[in-house]
Amino acid sequence: MTVLVIGATGKTGRPVVEALTARGVKVRAASRRPGASGVTFDWADRDTWAPVLEGVEGLYLVPPYAVPDGAGLVRDLLAAAPDVRRVVLLSLLGVDLLPDVIPMAAWEGEARSSGKEWTILRPNWFQQNFGEGFAPALREGGTLELPAADAAVAFVDTRDIADVAAAALTEQGHARKVYVLTGPRALSHAEALHVLGEAADRKLTYTALDPGAFADGMRKAGADDRSVTWQRGLFTLIRDGENAVVTDTVEHVTGHPARPLESYARENASIWHDQ
Repeated sequence: MTVLVIGATGKTGRPVVEALTARGVKVRAASRRPGASGVTFDWADRDTWAPVLEGVEGLYLVPPYAVPDGAGLVRDLLAAAPDVRRVVLLSLLGVDLLPDVIPMAAWEGEARSSGKEWTILRPNWFQQNFGEGFAPALREGGTLELPAADAAVAFVDTRDIADVAAAALTEQGHARKVYVLTGPRALSHAEALHVLGEAADRKLTYTALDPGAFADGMRKAGADDRSVTWQRGLFTLIRDGENAVVTDTVEHVTGHPARPLESYARENASIWHDQ
């Protein structure tokens, strides 16, 4: 079996490649800038599609967040992949609550209507966001500012997402399933930063931002209206308590419990050291 991983250099793509490789699966790693060990795939350049799809039976699919108008792209890609039987689509928790705001809702629909054996993953916010997206602010200033109020989030490790994806692509029994993936317990951002700070042996703090100020900051940083709208929607879900849900799906699918934030913090404590 050959599995194509789209977004292979991303937060979930990298561990998906590793999880599949550990299972002895032949992996084709694709991204816009693949490096020496991958192949080129660009949602905005359809000439790159056919070469990476040839002979592929399984597909891990990270939708085209960066494409301004991504409507129909997932549909068209799957239609161009006649050999693909199984598709795992990365979506997100809460997409069904804001279908007109969050673009993944449409891409879920395109996967469902493709005729493939689809599995949809709806993960909570990633633990790895603290190490990749938020690391500079935490390392340099020791603080993180977000419009999440004091609401709880069951942050999930991307390695657990990858393990579920690998199971869905290589095992029976996962077709037409929607999996909500979370960590083992819900923490507020203040509590999460306390966990990280203990591991890094420094004080890390959280400041709750006004949602309007957050949106203004995104616009000043160059974000378009579409991105601002759906990011505001995601933080609205957090403040409404929707991301506090804890599921046992990771353990049910993989046989091992979901990794706690404490484990990720210990493994990566140097990321948040004061430079």
